[in-house]
Amino acid sequence: MGVPDGDSMNIEQLAEKLKPWMRVETWHTTHPMDSKRFHTALDSAFSAFGVSIIYDDFKEAMEYLSETLPSGKLEEDYLGKAIERYASNAETISGYLYDTKI
Repeated sequence: MGVPDGDSMNIEQLAEKLKPWMRVETWHTTHPMDSKRFHTALDSAFSAFGVSIIYDDFKEAMEYLSETLPSGKLEEDYLGKAIERYASNAETISGYLYDTKI
């Protein structure tokens, strides 16, 4: 899985797709509205870039966003773990879509 050979993911463009979810101060919680925003943001990213987006790209885009959004105020260790958890979830969803759509 991953971006096709010769292409690299534009992290800023991916970050823009994740921004509507991460700009909400509670993005990192398990609240149903935050989960819905997460899935909506993933749908937008997959529609724009295809379903083969890897963990590192999700993680890098989320770290990029966290520098300018309210989540940057979170404790560093907590923020890092939240980003890793959501990047892993995003990659799992990407893998599922890749395996079932092709």
